[in-house]
Amino acid sequence: MIIDITKYCTASNASIGVIQAVREIQSGDTLYFPENVYHFYKDYSIHKVYHMTNTDSFVKPDKYFGILIEDKENITIDGGGSVFVIHGDMCALSLIRCKNIKLKNFTVRYNSPTNFEMTVKEKSLFKIKYEIPDNSTFYVKDNKITFFEQSPFTKKNYYEYTGNKECYCNVIHRGDEVFRTQLSPVKTALKIKRTAQNEVVCTYPVAPALKVGDTIAMSRNWCRDNCGLFFWECCDIASENITVNYMHGFGWLSQMCENLSFDKISFVPAKGYHVSSFADCIHVCGCKGYVNITDCLFTHPHDDGINIHGAFLRLKNIIDIHTAEFEFVHKQQGGYKAFFPGNKVKLYRTKDLSELDGLYTVESTEDDIEGKTVKIKFKETLPPLQKTLFVCENVTYNPEVKISGCTFKAIPTRGILCTTDRKSEICDNNFKSLKMPDIFISCDCRDWYESGPCRNMKIHNNMFSQKNPVVLKPIAVVRPVANVHKNIEIYDNEIKEN
Repeated sequence: MIIDITKYCTASNASIGVIQAVREIQSGDTLYFPENVYHFYKDYSIHKVYHMTNTDSFVKPDKYFGILIEDKENITIDGGGSVFVIHGDMCALSLIRCKNIKLKNFTVRYNSPTNFEMTVKEKSLFKIKYEIPDNSTFYVKDNKITFFEQSPFTKKNYYEYTGNKECYCNVIHRGDEVFRTQLSPVKTALKIKRTAQNEVVCTYPVAPALKVGDTIAMSRNWCRDNCGLFFWECCDIASENITVNYMHGFGWLSQMCENLSFDKISFVPAKGYHVSSFADCIHVCGCKGYVNITDCLFTHPHDDGINIHGAFLRLKNIIDIHTAEFEFVHKQQGGYKAFFPGNKVKLYRTKDLSELDGLYTVESTEDDIEGKTVKIKFKETLPPLQKTLFVCENVTYNPEVKISGCTFKAIPTRGILCTTDRKSEICDNNFKSLKMPDIFISCDCRDWYESGPCRNMKIHNNMFSQKNPVVLKPIAVVRPVANVHKNIEIYDNEIKEN
């Protein structure tokens, strides 16, 4: 059955109506949005306490969702070419514990993006005049500029960030030349004066090394309090013909899912803006089955285009010969159940990423989500282990990956990060104007703890944009062994420097 969303809500405030429609939708139904601009407000959104990995979820566990779909099967969300405008610092759309869902034909846009942009209009030795996008509201007080978005209902602020002290991860957009910078348009200013509704003039001892036309985007990257789109413990999810103008907090995150496809997804900033995502575009952590990303466009994110990886958990305690306690290490890791009965686990030495022989089968787990630990009982007898000197990886949750027909352009970091020991293929893609390696293959048990080794990867028929487009860099506590990655074929690619 096709369910017309306009029977539940008006486009001017779709939040409550969509909640009701999602509650009533049944297997086999399509939730259809006749083409329009639909507005979703944090005031009327669903609130949950959920954790999202690779964000600062343990600092900010409270989440708000524009569209939240939980425990549904066999449904389609068809946007009909509509635009979903998100008001507030919340997740635009989330699927949790869902199966066989199709998302298609809509644009995600934020009313007031939370990467704050200032474009140089005029410059002298000591002064710069900046233009700020119309929907990015701000005030100047005590020589500080503070960006905010206000609820039209309560007149209270959804968020408030002071550019002088909170925004330190900055990126300059100079056409398609995009790069990170230590420069700040406001930190060294002796005086900040608002001269028009969307204009400020900053006076400096010496003006920063910016050019007229440059846009500098500031990010509150020390606190990723949410993500833009979120899939968790879902399977058979197909996303197609979707445009993303912006995502708050992180990017499009999938954790502990199975069988994901992204087809004809375009990450393109909205008119008047230069940033398409607070951080990464597509981020996949701990997924299995397949991840297929085809014919997509990645432009102007604040971080990587695609990042696909698992998670290393570090050994914390030995309980008995079958049981050990492991912990998430990085402050932005964890918050989810990472092992299930029957899963296969591999052990590695942290000093050099060398593997211990054999696989270990999960019999049962005892999770402490808030404590970021899990006690795993294995069917097999564990070998002699020492605390903190070993990490484990759930190799059941390593996906087959295919990334093809995609364009990566104007990215300040990397195009693709991909670490999986299953078959993966990166082919027929075009990379242009990236400031770090086009493809980065890691396996890290020291810093981010993003696993694991690549064992069967083909990289071919791509158009690269720099002399060293593919970098293999496993990261261990001391020095990685020589054969962390195996069976990687790189052939029939073309390198065309920018």
